[in-house]
Order: sequence, then structure tokens, then C-alpha cells
Amino acid sequence: MKSFFEEEKAQSEWSSVYMLLILVIAAIALIAVIKPMFQQSQRIVKKTTPAASG
Repeated sequence: MKSFFEEEKAQSEWSSVYMLLILVIAAIALIAVIKPMFQQSQRIVKKTTPAASG
């Protein structure tokens, strides 16, 4: 009975590690997608700002 509880605890710890790993991968993927979009929007703003003010 004791080994059953220890095994269940180990599984929950591993599931936490897997969840953290998935979150890190998702964050990296989002950064990889959003950063180029943000840089492109900054270039567009720089191009349109003088025309809008002038």
C-alpha cells in the first residue's frame, strides 16, 4: 500500500514537469510568432508616422 502512494506521488510530480515543459515550449513558440509581427508593425509605424504628421 505504501509503494502505491509513493508511485502516485511520483506520477503527479512528473505530470507537473511535463506541464511546465509544455508551457515553456508554448511560450517560446508564441514569442517566435509574435516578435516578427511586432517588429513588422514597428516598421510600418515608422513609415506612416511622418506622412500622418506632415
